[in-house]
Amino acid sequence: MCDPVTLTIAATVATAAGTAYSGYTALQEGRYQNQVANNNAKLERDAAYDSEVRGQRSEMQKWREIAATRSAQIAAFAANGFDTSFGSAADVTGDTLALGFEDTNTIRENASREARGHIISAQNYREQGKAALRSGKQAAIKAGFQTVGTILGGAGQLQSMKAGSSQTISGFGKSGWGGTSAANSTFAW
Repeated sequence: MCDPVTLTIAATVATAAGTAYSGYTALQEGRYQNQVANNNAKLERDAAYDSEVRGQRSEMQKWREIAATRSAQIAAFAANGFDTSFGSAADVTGDTLALGFEDTNTIRENASREARGHIISAQNYREQGKAALRSGKQAAIKAGFQTVGTILGGAGQLQSMKAGSSQTISGFGKSGWGGTSAANSTFAW
């Protein structure tokens, strides 16, 4: 069996190494989570751009449909002998244009809202990444302090063992060889 000093040193080293390793892994985990969050933020920014582009294309497509509808209306009115510059024919084509503006505004607003949602998500991911990185760094710093505390605690135990062993030996020396009974002597070897 090992002596108490060797056991104390081994326990101190093992505990300190375990604490330091847990701090290191916490730091690595924080860095990993930060990278994942940054990747997700990039994907959200790309999705925001895609939303805007799709909105623009949908708006353009809607305007094409509106133009085709108005052209068909004007051609139908003209074929039936109506003047499309005034009266009911002008009202119908004007209403088609007004409804087209409403539809395209709705398309634009929806695309903008979708893009804004992605931008907000991207910012949230960035903040989550920063928080994970901070958490990892804090855990590593805490583990560093705990490692130092473990080493100092082990050193204190060794010092106590050394001091306790010195006191019992010096106690024997103080009483001298004579004048004390064996019952009163303290021996620690």
